[in-house]
Amino acid sequence: MTVNVARRGRRRTPEKRPELAPPAPTESLAIGEINQTVFECPKCSRPLAIGVRRCPGCGTHLVMGVPLAKVSAFISLGLILGIALGVTISFGLSFARAAAAAPVVGALPSQPVAGGGGGILPSASPTTAPTPAATSDIPPMSRSALTQALGVNGRLGAGASALKTALDARDFDASTVAETLRSLSADSVFGQQLAGRLATWPGSSALGAKLDTLYDKIHQTATDWLVASVRDEAAYRSAAAAMLDVLKGLAAVDAEANALAGEYGLAVTPPAAP
Repeated sequence: MTVNVARRGRRRTPEKRPELAPPAPTESLAIGEINQTVFECPKCSRPLAIGVRRCPGCGTHLVMGVPLAKVSAFISLGLILGIALGVTISFGLSFARAAAAAPVVGALPSQPVAGGGGGILPSASPTTAPTPAATSDIPPMSRSALTQALGVNGRLGAGASALKTALDARDFDASTVAETLRSLSADSVFGQQLAGRLATWPGSSALGAKLDTLYDKIHQTATDWLVASVRDEAAYRSAAAAMLDVLKGLAAVDAEANALAGEYGLAVTPPAAP
């Protein structure tokens, strides 16, 4: 028996592959950390912590994340613009002051030549429009007080009309009368302050005294009757009649105030109703 013995091949041992080292862990940044605690270097894009004054990679000097060269350029430009603006404003103010202080020189009048002798006739001096005289020498405080007093008199006249309407109404309303009396009292208190201002100027002192007397009577009458209950219709009928009796003196004093206002060029209001 023939036995064929096959040549047994040499066993090959598997080559050992070099073991690969695990990748080095990259530095991770927490979510939200960019632009809050870390920024990139404007030159080499190296991550830097906020507040670093110099990049360790490229050596760039930083000021709040901006290269120092740019910061210096911006500062220089701002300084130049500020100086230029200050000089311009100073020059403008100086020119304005000089223009305001310079006297205005009018044109010299032309001198006509005489027809016969060839001499120059003296020209007439230029005529200027006369300055209008002041129409009022009343002090500003008295002027304001007189104008406001006319307004107070108008409101007092309106209150008198309201009281007369309430008395003539078929259904008497004590609440309406009470409200009108309160309004008249408030106006009279304000009017007394105005009368005091008018009394300080001799030109309106007499009128101020008359207005003060009238306003005081109005205030006192309203105070005496407003203590009654609004349910007491008889009391408020008497209050309306008493106030109308006091307001009879309003027309004469208001006419005098309007005459004084017209004398000094103030607006004249319609006469207050008695």
